[in-house]
Amino acid sequence: MSIATTSRPATGGMGVSRSAPRRRSLMQGALAVLLIVAGALTAGYVAQRMGSTHDFLGVAKPIGQGGEITADALIIVRVNEAVGLKPVPASRAPEVIGKHAVMALVPGTLLTMEQVTEIPIPAPGHQLIGLALDEDQMPASRVGVGAPVLLVVVPPKNQVDVSGDKTTPDLVPPRTIAGTVIDLKPGSKQGTTLVNIEVTTADAPTVAALAADDRIVLALAGN
Repeated sequence: MSIATTSRPATGGMGVSRSAPRRRSLMQGALAVLLIVAGALTAGYVAQRMGSTHDFLGVAKPIGQGGEITADALIIVRVNEAVGLKPVPASRAPEVIGKHAVMALVPGTLLTMEQVTEIPIPAPGHQLIGLALDEDQMPASRVGVGAPVLLVVVPPKNQVDVSGDKTTPDLVPPRTIAGTVIDLKPGSKQGTTLVNIEVTTADAPTVAALAADDRIVLALAGN
């Protein structure tokens, strides 16, 4: 006797779900698209920043302090914009040529409007005097290029009052000499500042002599 057998698909209480792998595949695909888009945006931003260059004026030849800025002393430089830098755009060259340098200009540097003035330095009838001032001989701040100042003449430090009258010197106002700050920078000695002051030709010898005796205190003049 033969026994007939038939095959039937196995059925059980636990079925295998096919929807979970499909959802994971969709999420992975979406994540890959987002990563590609983010990478493209980042690359575009970097390329834009790298390509955001402009033409500015640079110094091609040395220009002394107070010297005239000529066309052949300038060069056009294409550089990226940087925070804190304010170089003169090349399109403004006509506003600069023929004017004067506030300070010595070195080749290979960018030109800024703070380095340019319409007034020759020193101006006619004036001279430039360099002062090395200690911290107690000038204000702690707000002394900048172009600031009007008063050079206050003080008595010698080793002066002895032989008359015994200590009230008279205090009642006599000290002599002051008007000047203008041309430039300033830290001195070679700690705590000192080198200040170039423009004074009249008549006052220049006096200022030089007093500076040699360390008898000048710099004060900011009022407007």
